[in-house]
Amino acid sequence: MKASATLIFLLSFPFLSTPFRLSGNNKDGRDGRLLDLTDFESGTTSPWIDESAADAKWLIEDFTAPFDPTQPAPTPSSGTKYLRVNRPAGTSGQAVLRSEPFDVQPGDQFRLSFWIRSDPIQVNNIQIYWSNNGVQERLLSLVEYSTPTNFEWRTASVLIPATGPVETRLSIFGFCNSGNVDAVAIDNLVVESSSQTVPPSSTVTPDPGTGTTVHTTVSTTSFPGSCPSNLGVNSVSCATLGGKCYCFSLYKVDSWYIGDSYCRTNGATLISLETQTEISFIDSYITSTSSGLDQYAYWTSGQWGGSGFTWTGSNQPFTTTNWYPGQPDDMASGYCVRLFYGGDYAGRWSDIICSGEGYTPFYFICEL
Repeated sequence: MKASATLIFLLSFPFLSTPFRLSGNNKDGRDGRLLDLTDFESGTTSPWIDESAADAKWLIEDFTAPFDPTQPAPTPSSGTKYLRVNRPAGTSGQAVLRSEPFDVQPGDQFRLSFWIRSDPIQVNNIQIYWSNNGVQERLLSLVEYSTPTNFEWRTASVLIPATGPVETRLSIFGFCNSGNVDAVAIDNLVVESSSQTVPPSSTVTPDPGTGTTVHTTVSTTSFPGSCPSNLGVNSVSCATLGGKCYCFSLYKVDSWYIGDSYCRTNGATLISLETQTEISFIDSYITSTSSGLDQYAYWTSGQWGGSGFTWTGSNQPFTTTNWYPGQPDDMASGYCVRLFYGGDYAGRWSDIICSGEGYTPFYFICEL
C-alpha cells in the first residue's frame, strides 16, 4: 500500500518558552512561523517529555540498529533516527509523549511523519490531543493506517482549532499491541503557520491507499434528518431513544479504537453518557427483551485524558457518572470506559485498557 501522509500538530517542550522562529521563507517554501520540534537525529527526545505510565515507552531507534532486527522500520525519508514505541516482548501498552505549555495562534498546524503496522487490522494507533483551556481534545486518530501490510512512512497534518492566542500542551498517545509485527513510530515533528482558518467542525476520513496528504479539522457528530435502521455496512442496529439516535453493534471488536473509527467513519461518535436521563435510557434499552441486545459489555467514548476521564465524542469531562463500586481503578493513559453487564455490574461503568489486553472483545455504541 503506497501512501504518504503528513500530520500537523502543536507541541510544547522545555524550550518552547521561546517564541516561534520567524522566517520569511521556511524550509517548505511557505511564508510564516516555523518551529522544528525535533527529528531525533540528535539522539535525544528533547523537547518532548515521555510520561508513559507502564512498560511501553517512546524510545529513539536508529534505522541502522533496530530494536528487533527481524522487524525493522521502513527506510526514513531523511536521517536514520525516529521515535518508536518500545515494550517488553509479548506485552502491549500505550506510550505517552507530552509537550510543555506554549502559545498557539489561529492557523497554526502540526505536521509529522508516522508509521503504524498492526495484525489484526486497526488495533495499534497514534492519537494526538491538544489542551483547550485545560480540557484535552482529540485532534487526530491514525488507526485507519494500522494494517498488516503497511510498510511505508507517511505524513499527516492537522489544524489546531484555536480561535485566538491561547496557551496549550500537545500529547501523543501511541498504542502498540503484543504481536511481533506490531509497530508504532513517529518522526519529523513540526509546528508551522498556515493559511487555514477554523471552519464549522467537519471530518475528512483519510484513505490509507490514496498516497495523498491527510488534512483534518476537529471532528464532531453530524446529525441526520432521521435515525437510520442500521449504521454503515456492518451490523450496527439503530434506535431513537429520548429524541436522540443511538446505534448498537451486534458484533464485538478487539479494540476501543476499532469502534471509535467505525462510528466516526459513519458520521457518528462513540456514545457520551452525559446525563442521568441518558444513562437510564441506554440501560433500559439494552436490558429490554425487545432490543434483542446481548447484555455483556459496550464501549463508550470515555477515555482517560491525563487529569481525568473525558468523553471523546463530545470533548467534555465527566460530570454525571455511573461507576461500579471500586471503579475506576486504573485512571491511566490507554484506559477507556465500558458499560458492563457481567456479574453484578448491572450496566455500571468500569475502566479497562483500550486495546490489546487479550480479553473477550466488546460491543460498542455509536451516537448520532
